[in-house]
Amino acid sequence: MTESRLQRWSRRKTEAGRKTEPAPPSTAESGPSPEAQELARNEALPEQEVLEKYGLPDPDTIGLGTDIAGFMGKEIPDYLRRKALRALWKSNPVLAVLDGLNDYDEDFTDAGTAVSGAKTLYKVGQGLIDKTKKLDEQLENRIKAQAEDPEPIESEGAMEEPEPGVAVELPPGPGSLEPVVGEAEPEPEPEPRYRPRMRFE
Repeated sequence: MTESRLQRWSRRKTEAGRKTEPAPPSTAESGPSPEAQELARNEALPEQEVLEKYGLPDPDTIGLGTDIAGFMGKEIPDYLRRKALRALWKSNPVLAVLDGLNDYDEDFTDAGTAVSGAKTLYKVGQGLIDKTKKLDEQLENRIKAQAEDPEPIESEGAMEEPEPGVAVELPPGPGSLEPVVGEAEPEPEPEPRYRPRMRFE
């Protein structure tokens, strides 16, 4: 009896599984690296012994121009490295001062405070404020005040009704309300407001 393709595939797969044996674990992966072992030993030693072992200067005596490259090794404990860097920054104040050329020096989350001289018409909760709206409100308040408290006009006779082609203009002053008769002028059309558009090239 011949075996089918499925049976042959199953047999070959089980044979291949028997032949492959797990590889022995490598010795390099089983233990920590030599630098990590050296670091663990140095962390257990006192500070002076570590300095003498690697020929490093005392971090408290580090001054301007002292070479601290030895403190940057992976086998040197972190507390010694930080102590040396702190002493180096104290030795020269220029090293601890930012030069202002970094992009992240300023807080650009609030453009109004980050950039001096920046002005905006945007108000929180109100959106963009229209300056002309304030002027319109002042003008309306002025007209209402004049309408509520008009001064009486004393005239001998009744005021004549103006003809249809004649306009009556009132001067802007609140005290004089005498009618000025003149020819009607057509009202000028309001100029369209300029709205800048963004252009992408």
